[in-house]
Amino acid sequence: MTDARFAPGPIPCEGAAFDDFRLTDHLPAHEAPGVIERDRLVMAARPGFNRKLLPLRIEPETNTAWCGGRYLFDTYDNAVAFSDWCKHEYAVDGILILERPDFADVTAQVYRVIGAHDFKDVHEHQIAYRTETWRITDPTLPDQLHALWPALRDRAAEDGNSSLWLLYNENINELALVTVWDRIGERSSEDLDFATLRAGENAPSYGADWESRGQAEKTFDRSHWVFTIWFPNDGSDQPSLWPNSPPLPSP
Repeated sequence: MTDARFAPGPIPCEGAAFDDFRLTDHLPAHEAPGVIERDRLVMAARPGFNRKLLPLRIEPETNTAWCGGRYLFDTYDNAVAFSDWCKHEYAVDGILILERPDFADVTAQVYRVIGAHDFKDVHEHQIAYRTETWRITDPTLPDQLHALWPALRDRAAEDGNSSLWLLYNENINELALVTVWDRIGERSSEDLDFATLRAGENAPSYGADWESRGQAEKTFDRSHWVFTIWFPNDGSDQPSLWPNSPPLPSP
C-alpha cells in the first residue's frame, strides 16, 4: 500500500528544521554512509518525523563539501523539539551531533511551513534542491505569505519541479524556499551530476519579486545534490534512498 504521506500532493507538515555545515576531513568519505545510517535509525524515529533530504555539495575548485539536513515534521512543535534534541541531547560517544569534529560552521534553524507540495514522487524524482533564505524588510510581507503560496506552488509545478516548500521563521524574521527537481539527462555511475545540480541553481528564483519590490534581502542561496532521503522509522518499512549513489558513496 502506498503511504499517503509521500504521494504527490500537499505534504502533511507544519514544521521544518534546517541545519547546514561544512564537512571537515575528520571522517573518511567511505565511512560517512555508515554513520548516516546509524543516525537515521535514531533521528527518523523522533515524533512527527515526515522526511529528511540530506544535502551534499562539493565545490570542484576547492573540494569543499557542504552538508546538513532539511527535515519536515507534522507539527511546528515537533520540529522545535527535534531541533532542541539535536542541540542538547543527541550524543554519540559523549559528543553532541552538531559538535562533532566532522562538522564546521554549523547553523540550525526551525521554520513554520506556509506550504509544501510534492509534484513528483519523492522516491524517484527528487535528485537535487536549492535552498534560498531572505531577511524580511517589509513588515507586511509575513501576513501575505499564505495568499502568495498558491501562485508560487503553481509556478513551480508549471516549471516541472519535483517539490516546493515555503517556510517562515518569525524569530529571525526570515523566509525560506526549498525547490527540488528531477535529474537532467542520463544518469552516470562514474561522474558527479553537475548538470542536474546547475539546472536548478541557475533558474530564476521564485522569490525574485520580494527582492525587486524591496520586501526582502537574500541571505543564502545554495544548491545541493540529494545525498540521501529518510522516511519515518515508525514501522512503515521504507528504507532510505541514495538517489546520487553511485558515484557518491552509499552503505
